[in-house]
Amino acid sequence: MTPPDPIRRFVEATNEGDTAAFLDTFTADALLSDWGRTFNGRAEIAQLWTTPIRSALP
Repeated sequence: MTPPDPIRRFVEATNEGDTAAFLDTFTADALLSDWGRTFNGRAEIAQLWTTPIRSALP
């Protein structure tokens, strides 16, 4: 099964550690809920990327 293109791009960006590509998978006004925390817009989502997700990558 092939995932939809937006999901594929999200996973690839995450696996590659590509911050710009990761953020490009979200609209400017995106709402992301992650384990009870809410992030509004790319600026807040960028904080999520640069802290717990990004720090867990090799």
